[in-house]
Amino acid sequence: MRSFRDITLGSSSHRLGAAAASDAGFGGAPANEKRFDKKRSARRRMRISKESMNRLVMDYLVGKGYRDVAEAFWRDSATKPHVDLQSVQERMCVQQLLLKGQIQKARGKLASMDPEFLEKNSGMDFLLAKQELIELIKAHNIEEALQFAIKNLAPFGQKSPQFLHEIERTMSVIAFKNPSESPLGHLLEQAQRRRVADEVNSAILRSQKQELEPMLPSMVQQFHYMEDQLQAKLNRRSQGIRVEDSAR
Repeated sequence: MRSFRDITLGSSSHRLGAAAASDAGFGGAPANEKRFDKKRSARRRMRISKESMNRLVMDYLVGKGYRDVAEAFWRDSATKPHVDLQSVQERMCVQQLLLKGQIQKARGKLASMDPEFLEKNSGMDFLLAKQELIELIKAHNIEEALQFAIKNLAPFGQKSPQFLHEIERTMSVIAFKNPSESPLGHLLEQAQRRRVADEVNSAILRSQKQELEPMLPSMVQQFHYMEDQLQAKLNRRSQGIRVEDSAR
């Protein structure tokens, strides 16, 4: 993998500035060209250091679970990740288990990562218990689902009215002959597993004090926005110069 090069937010503005200067050449005075110089120079100075950019890239790779790519990037850039990359693989394993509906195995993996994780995150503990109930309903194991709710979910309902409300909503699916056609049939869809997997993943990242949303995508969006705004402003000014020249 090649080393990540410096990214300068002013690189595109240099090209844009050159184009604007060319437009101004249709009769424009040197003063009009100088009008852009200060802004062009300022944008060229908006530089992100190589070290900072490497850190953003590493945080992005770790956050998204790209362990192999993160290892290669570590070797290439000497940017050490903030967490053990083994934990990245374990986190992705939890994700895959949840996406397959294997809740008990996911619990076991979480316990091996951090024995106190679910004790410290009662919301995640309840979320997994509710999802296990959903998986039983989805498999049409209604009797087992009822027993599971009494044994494992009822204690949550006694602690929190919000938990109780969620239990009642989920159990209402059983009242329908075809649960998937109930108003809450979406709970039986794959998208529900994805929501649970995403919430658990976010909770793990918080426990490891990692960024929930890597900054790199946001910075790229901001860069494109700034580039578009600069292009629009230069276009407007170039048009203004042409109007002034034609009026002479």
